[in-house]
This record gives sequence, structure tokens and C-alpha cells, in this order.
Amino acid sequence: MNTLRLIAASALLSCLIYSCSTSRNSSPEKKKKRNKITTLTPGIENPSQSVINASGDGLSTGINQPRGNGSRQNATNIASDAIERANGLIKDKQQILETPTDTELINRMITAQLMEISVSSNVRRTTTNAKITDYANLIIGNHKEIYKELTNLSSQKNIVIDAEIPGKSANKTDLDFVKTMIESNRNLITLYTFASNNAKTPELRTFALKQLPLLKTHLEAAQELTKEVKTNSNQ
Repeated sequence: MNTLRLIAASALLSCLIYSCSTSRNSSPEKKKKRNKITTLTPGIENPSQSVINASGDGLSTGINQPRGNGSRQNATNIASDAIERANGLIKDKQQILETPTDTELINRMITAQLMEISVSSNVRRTTTNAKITDYANLIIGNHKEIYKELTNLSSQKNIVIDAEIPGKSANKTDLDFVKTMIESNRNLITLYTFASNNAKTPELRTFALKQLPLLKTHLEAAQELTKEVKTNSNQ
């Protein structure tokens, strides 16, 4: 009888020891299951760090798809569109700030006319080339007419003329004069083209558009004179 009691006590003790050991060795995964605080399920297994950083929670897939709403391409497109819109707004504001008024346009035009008249008058006194003289006379005559029309338009629109009157600047050679006229006429064509499209006064737009063909002939004539002057200088 004593032997049976001893065997029963030993078996009970063994069961207690095994139970304690099992409790201590419970795996972290099982503990996590017991302490689960979210119902979200990871969209992919073992996501990379870049995906975790993109998603922010380590559970959703983040921007890691080849296409679709959650793709890198879609994110790039969204960013590009945002940058483009921002640049567009900056450009629009810049254009508003840089767009001259009709008063400024007319004064720039008048300054340019007076400069070409002045330079052409100077070259007539120094050149011995008949073609240069003819071109200078053409410029003086045409720009005096343009100047007259501009002042009349200014009076009609009550625009105050505040143009800068250029000083007497003489070119050293006929070639210098021709180069000056080429650059000046290119600038005038740019100015008149802008005015024909952007001036707020319809009359100024019409005036600028009307002068463009004449200004282009002035430029072409100056470019042709370059060949004449270079040929004479090489003789």
C-alpha cells in the first residue's frame, strides 16, 4: 500500500513540473497572438524597409506595385503634376509682373525710333559708301513717320511720353553701323510683335502689326549691307 502511494505522489509531481516548464517556454508568436491589438493583415510577407517607410505602418503594401493607384509610377505622376502646376503658377505671376503697360510699350518704341534716327544721322556724316548713305536715309525717313504716328496715338490715348532720348553715338566704321542696325531691328521686331499680341489698346495692337513688315525689310536690308561692307573692307 505504501508503495502505491509513493508511485502516485511521484506521478503527480512529474505532471506539475511539466506544466510549469511548458508555461515558461511558450513561444513569442503565441504571446503576440494573445496580445493582438490590430485587425490589419499585412498585404505582403516580409516587406522591405523602403516599403515600410512608404506605407508608414509596416502592414500595408505602400508604394510597391508596378502599376495602379498604389504604384511608384502613379506616385511619380502625382508629384510631377504638382511640380508642373506650381511652376505654371510661378510663371504666370512672373509674366504679370514683367508685362509692360501700353505706356511703357509706346515709350520703348519711341526710344528705339529716336536711337535709329540718331545713329543713321551720324553715319551719313562719316561714310563714303553710297549704299550706307541710302540705307541711313531710308531709316531716318521711315522712323520719322513711325515716330509721328506714335506721338499722335499717345495724344489720342492721353499717354504721357517719357522716352529716353539717346545721346549722339557715332559708330567707328560702316560695319559697326550695320551691326548696330541689325541688332536694333531684331529688337524692334521682337518689341512690335509683343505689342501686336499683348497691348491692351486695340489701336496700339493694330499699329504695331502694321509696322512689322517694314521693320523686317529694314533688317533684311541691313543683313545684305553686311556683305557689301565686308567686301569693301577686304579690298
